[in-house]
Amino acid sequence: MNKHTQSNSCQNGRINSFTQLSQMEQQPNKVRFGAEDIRIVDSMIDIIFPPVPFPSNKIFKTMGEEKIREMVWHHHRLLLKTKVGDLFPKNGDAFKMAVDKSADLFVEALGGDPIFTEQHGGFHLRMRHFKVPIDESDREIWLAMYKKTLKEIDFPKEHLEEFWNWIEALSIRMINRRTTMEAVKRHHWSKVRNELIGDKK
Repeated sequence: MNKHTQSNSCQNGRINSFTQLSQMEQQPNKVRFGAEDIRIVDSMIDIIFPPVPFPSNKIFKTMGEEKIREMVWHHHRLLLKTKVGDLFPKNGDAFKMAVDKSADLFVEALGGDPIFTEQHGGFHLRMRHFKVPIDESDREIWLAMYKKTLKEIDFPKEHLEEFWNWIEALSIRMINRRTTMEAVKRHHWSKVRNELIGDKK
């Protein structure tokens, strides 16, 4: 009778996305197929991603490239004060490069020139962040710091809903490590509107 060998990614109590990919990269010489024993690979437990409503160019026309870059930098300075700050490079030049790259993405996504895709290709946020483990709580912090940013920079109120609907859905695509089987928490505009724009209808 053949023995069964199992690759169990849940032994440490965490449910990891891209588990098989990570194991293959860490153990490139390990036999993957056709061994003497049956080899069982874990089921993949992952995320059902919602659609991402990319905004129109109205935000870019209102804010311009410089203000969008200032917003991205403001957000990252806030993130540095949280546990998410530990995920960023410690070297100042490397940190600046990372933030400028993120700013390029935002400028393009909001209606500017294709400065990100011309240099780096498609957005592919989840794959780009794979070497940096980002879980659900990191995403919660990222969004919370964006709420703070939008209030502190006086983001144009007429475009808040459009911007929020984009980054809220987009932020889910940055998660590449799971810590729970529960669905990712949503922060729909209807729940954050009063906090960001007040009670005026």
